[in-house]
Amino acid sequence: MTISQIKIHHFRNIDYAELSLSHHFNYIIGDNGSGKTSLLEAIYMLGHGRAFRHIQSNRIIQHEQPELVLFSRIKSINQQIRTIGLAKNRNNDNKIKIDGDDGFRLTDLAKLLPIQLITPEGFDLLTGGPKYRRSFIDWGCFHHYPEFVHLWNNLKRLLKQRNALLKQCDNYNKLLPWDKELSPIAEKISQIRADYSQNIFPEIIHTCQDFLPEYQINCQYYQGWEHGIEYSEILRKQYERDKFINYTSVGPHKADIRLRVDNIPVEDLLSRGQLKLLMCALRLSQGEYYSKQNSQPCVYLIDDFASELDNTKRELLAKRLKLANSQVFITAVSQDQITHMINENDKIFHIKSGIIS
Repeated sequence: MTISQIKIHHFRNIDYAELSLSHHFNYIIGDNGSGKTSLLEAIYMLGHGRAFRHIQSNRIIQHEQPELVLFSRIKSINQQIRTIGLAKNRNNDNKIKIDGDDGFRLTDLAKLLPIQLITPEGFDLLTGGPKYRRSFIDWGCFHHYPEFVHLWNNLKRLLKQRNALLKQCDNYNKLLPWDKELSPIAEKISQIRADYSQNIFPEIIHTCQDFLPEYQINCQYYQGWEHGIEYSEILRKQYERDKFINYTSVGPHKADIRLRVDNIPVEDLLSRGQLKLLMCALRLSQGEYYSKQNSQPCVYLIDDFASELDNTKRELLAKRLKLANSQVFITAVSQDQITHMINENDKIFHIKSGIIS
């Protein structure tokens, strides 16, 4: 899908904006604090139902306004036009419309408008905790395995119940009914993640050879408990420890991806610029794999394109983005940073104090 039009009401410092967009590259130029990242967030919210800087609605709804409203027209690769509407109030309630109809959920938005996000804060994918890398893998599992969302929601429900029971029970037998239900779900989730990892890792490594040819990146999926042992057995063995901490200490909620060079974690070896290229390699590989499997492009949002990259690396990233044949939104402080990238079908927007021209 690509976004042909977007309307924004009362989103951060943007009181109102209505934009017709390029299906290729869209450049958003403005000083720091002008609202260019807010525009990216509005687009991101149409595909996720939440902003990427703050989840609380009070932080993103314009001051003294009861709600924010977003609307967009999107076009599929076969030229089918769809519409998306999203309203969020200060109680964090969402009202979602697709093609004018009510009753949709956030997952429906995500399926309709797959988005890849690259921001200066995105280093968490490489240097942050495992939850950021689980989120990366689960994005792919969500889009490629229809059963994944239902399994994951069931897992969260059962883990919550099990953790509550750990505070009360005095022997493992009282947990058995939950563990018998939990174990096969955990095994299925782990298998889906392993399958997706097996498919996406070669794509990542191939892209890394273009972006970081001086390094051999190794990717490894860790399922959240010792490989080769059934989850039900691990739960039984871990009971005393879990009882002590009142928490299920192993499982899919502890999964991770480990990225290394010569057995050294990438965050301990690579420079900031190299880490940004690796982060971009992960996002581009995932988006391109999605496009190949679904015959639909992703939308790429890139905040502060030039940060951490010299001119050579910027040109390398720009070239790869153009080859992806996707819709791309890029923010920059100065047009000089993106002049070499601009083609005749692209659009440039200037923003100042939330006003877009």
